[in-house]
Amino acid sequence: MTTRKTEANVIPAALVSHTTIRVQGEQNGDIAVYHACSPNARLRMQWGGMLMTMLSAQAIQGVLEGFSAAREKMALLPRQIPAPRPLVEDAFALPTVAIDWTRRPAYAVVDRQELSRDGSRQVRWLDLHMGPVTFQILDQAGCRSAVALLRTAHHAAIQVFLDGPDHPEDPTLSDYTPPTIS
Repeated sequence: MTTRKTEANVIPAALVSHTTIRVQGEQNGDIAVYHACSPNARLRMQWGGMLMTMLSAQAIQGVLEGFSAAREKMALLPRQIPAPRPLVEDAFALPTVAIDWTRRPAYAVVDRQELSRDGSRQVRWLDLHMGPVTFQILDQAGCRSAVALLRTAHHAAIQVFLDGPDHPEDPTLSDYTPPTIS
């Protein structure tokens, strides 16, 4: 095995500038917290093919806010689409996207539709644009379960991050008012 000495260059050799993640069917995930109540606190969510690391309560609140906004627009989406078969049998060989959320992302929810490949019906979905990530929300079950998972993460985040007391409001509640942009 050949090893290469560590480069002195601080600029990464590669950078992913955009990715698209499909959300459909029941979403399950694991949440882990590291270094709670310290400046180095981390909340990690492993969710499908994603590993999301939250670095602040503000970040998780913003991601939850985006999915909550998408939830309000999902009336025309199918209730549930069967999940696609895994491409590989071994869970360790699944494609993974790692996202580190450092702050509240800006977001936009866009209704999308196009004619199916065979031309027999309209296919509808939502694109939730969040900076370098676009979540394609294909069905109501995927959106609802993603919101539930993110809501659990938000409840944990307000307890473990130092900025938690500044971001306790739940974006899924009807009386939620988004913070003003400063």
